[in-house]
Amino acid sequence: MTQDLGIWLAGLPIEAALIVIVGGGVLFTLIGIYVMNRVALPAALEDNNMIVGGKLSFVGEVYAVTLALALIGAYDHYTAARDNVQVEASTLRSLKSALQVYDDPSQLEQRSQMKLALERYSRAVAEKEWRTMTFGIPSFEADLRLDEMIAAFILIEPLNNRQQMVQQNTVDWLRDVTNYRQLRLTTISRSLVSLVWALTLTGTLVALVLPWFYGTPNLVTLTVLSAMITAFLMLYLLVIVKLAYPFVGETAVSPRPFLELSQ
Repeated sequence: MTQDLGIWLAGLPIEAALIVIVGGGVLFTLIGIYVMNRVALPAALEDNNMIVGGKLSFVGEVYAVTLALALIGAYDHYTAARDNVQVEASTLRSLKSALQVYDDPSQLEQRSQMKLALERYSRAVAEKEWRTMTFGIPSFEADLRLDEMIAAFILIEPLNNRQQMVQQNTVDWLRDVTNYRQLRLTTISRSLVSLVWALTLTGTLVALVLPWFYGTPNLVTLTVLSAMITAFLMLYLLVIVKLAYPFVGETAVSPRPFLELSQ
């Protein structure tokens, strides 16, 4: 699966994704069953049952392991992205709390600038960068606001021991914000590797095609069972796609922590 296709599928609303992925998979399977039963007689297809059954058993075991690994990898990717966002926002809260230390009257203007710079950066992340990083692209405004925030917090001159201690921590906090922002921006490019997608999609295709070669006098039973199994597999695949792109679509990680900091 190419990155653009994955982003597009992950960005679909749930209802549309169910139609495209789940409905499309079921339709693909049912059309194949119908065509095969029109081309070949059910009695002729029945001779394939033993062969297809054996192949399906082997493929099913391998495919189940592949799906499980893909789901675990996608879930870990999603939770890591969510945790990185929470740590970045938590570090910004620490910076905001540190402003109280700079309580000398001569530092009033600088403290106001630091507070404003932090709020501007948080707002730029929530309102601008959350959209651009869907494609792994940083926001120019967020870049600018981050530089402004770093300068505002670094340039202030400590006037007592308490401020000096906070200033030492401030350097580490600003470094953490920069690092976790970089992790957030590269989330899309660090999604499941192409080989995992290729293996998962190949197994899915095989699982959808194998029912075509089954023969049975009761075509209704084959159709219903195949539709149910296909729907389950495609729904499973939909969950993997949604989790693999944690900043895309309705299930995306929320920018709410940054919105709260921008107020």
